[in-house]
Amino acid sequence: MDQLFCKWIKGAYFLSLFLFLSGGCKKEAGTAVTDYETELKKQYAQGIDKTIEAVKMLRDTSDTEQLRASFKQARYAFKSIEPLVSFLKKTTYSALNQPNLPEVEEGDNASKAIPPMGFQVIEEVLFQEHPDLGEVYRQADNMVNTLVLEKNNTALQNIKDHHFLWMFREALIRVASLGITGFDSPVIGNSMPENAAVLYGLKEYLHIYKNRFSDPGIYEEWEKQLTASAQMLENAHSFDDFDRYTFIREHIHSAIRLWKETVRDWGVTFPMSTKLNNNANTLFSAETFNVVQFGPVYGKEITEDMIRLGEALFYDKSLSKDNRMNCATCHQPEKAFTDGLMRSMGNKGKPVQRNAPTLLYSGLQAAQFYDARVANLEGQITDVVTNEDEFHSDLKNLLDYVETNETYKQQFKAVYKGGINHKTVRNALASYVRSLSPFNSRFDRNISGVENNLTANEVNGFNLFMGKAKCATCHFAPVFNGTVPPYFAKSELEVLGVPAAVKWKNAKIDEDTGRYQVYGAALKKYAFKTPTVRNAAKTAPYMHNGVYTTLEEVMEFYDKGGGAGIGITLENQTLPPDSLGLTDKEKEDVIAFINTLTDTY
Repeated sequence: MDQLFCKWIKGAYFLSLFLFLSGGCKKEAGTAVTDYETELKKQYAQGIDKTIEAVKMLRDTSDTEQLRASFKQARYAFKSIEPLVSFLKKTTYSALNQPNLPEVEEGDNASKAIPPMGFQVIEEVLFQEHPDLGEVYRQADNMVNTLVLEKNNTALQNIKDHHFLWMFREALIRVASLGITGFDSPVIGNSMPENAAVLYGLKEYLHIYKNRFSDPGIYEEWEKQLTASAQMLENAHSFDDFDRYTFIREHIHSAIRLWKETVRDWGVTFPMSTKLNNNANTLFSAETFNVVQFGPVYGKEITEDMIRLGEALFYDKSLSKDNRMNCATCHQPEKAFTDGLMRSMGNKGKPVQRNAPTLLYSGLQAAQFYDARVANLEGQITDVVTNEDEFHSDLKNLLDYVETNETYKQQFKAVYKGGINHKTVRNALASYVRSLSPFNSRFDRNISGVENNLTANEVNGFNLFMGKAKCATCHFAPVFNGTVPPYFAKSELEVLGVPAAVKWKNAKIDEDTGRYQVYGAALKKYAFKTPTVRNAAKTAPYMHNGVYTTLEEVMEFYDKGGGAGIGITLENQTLPPDSLGLTDKEKEDVIAFINTLTDTY
């Protein structure tokens, strides 16, 4: 893969990109930009034009090597505008840069597959042994049309300081959590120079706002930080060897702290809260997320009293029929809020359908249950209460019990204005679960700069997890689950080909069809939500059916290419079927890293 980082990429291209971007926003000596919106619009339009011209080059030749070189140029041009296009028009960004996997609109259109489009489709086609040039041309035509529409229809009006700062932070998070993992360059792994282009683009966008800084020293720090970050990416020897740990610890986290300083310097007040906390200093702390933003509109506050009330309900067996179960029956704190069983035991003494996932960090998801059938924890609680294999009750019985308990009556009266109702009871329970996102593991403390005691093997394990082993292309940092950064609005499901039993040849697929049971979409057959790997040292057995009892078995499954590597053939497997080619030492290092993700709580 070293050839992907050849000198002309690092030299000639980035020089031309820098000169192009610089020419788009810098004024003559003695003038100062005051109309930031107009200058930003001009810069964006020029960036789109450059991307259009680069994509058009993909239609102008049948020479494969020339097409591959043109593809890289088009990607660099696109990456320089990625921060704005992704912020302003998510649908346009998706049309240009979505994974090369068909999608489906579940519900009435569950049988209709929507084919993928954009750069990632071209990459997979163009870099195979015998490229389908007709498909390359077709995709390029569609992308040009999309970019022209974007240029002509994006007014870029009313861009306030807080919009620009949100865009800037989102771009930094995208680089750290997706960009450097190969998420959108899965075939050729050209992620490092591509994300250098992102940072150079940010640098030039920020130059428009140079005189917005009251303290010029902050702007100068930005110049140094973005340049150093981009240069570290440019100087990477290869995709596999890049030191992602140092890049995030020293560069991304420094940029996040500079972002906070910029907010203060500009005197910006944000009009609303997002899922990311504006006061966070790192991506890996208990202050990183506004966890209430993952809940329903009626639950936009969490207090210590709510948490304590929810904790009492969590351990109360009277919430279930016949007083047989409480939440802790399947989610035991000493086992990282799991139960250690392949499949949890129901109220009738028989195993339920699936393994119990940890509740730690479950509040930082956009869907609940392995089949993602409900949107939030409040919905999950309703499902558990009414499930005949679990609480086997209903919300009316739940409320009747709570209302007759004098202690609860007084607590709800003190904590909730509305007193006891189905929303407040479920929200109290959900508030306790949402409090279970500690971010205090050894890894969190180290990558956040609080400690410096990870071993070389543990650091290498993180770098493998985020790179060669491709774990982080599904288990996204910083939560290491399937909730997709930087918006954290969607929790991904994957078709892995999980077997019914531990067999490394001629295995049989587990009969549980997962998400398919919810809407009947064929593409979602055997699809399951991606859980967090945090605290995995304490949450065995693994997978939705608990088939693997050790992390070594899990690593072997993924290294072989999932089900495809052990004899299971699924047309809709989303996990790449190729072997990762990990050595025994590399597998050990990944597990060593995972073991650093154990929290105290």
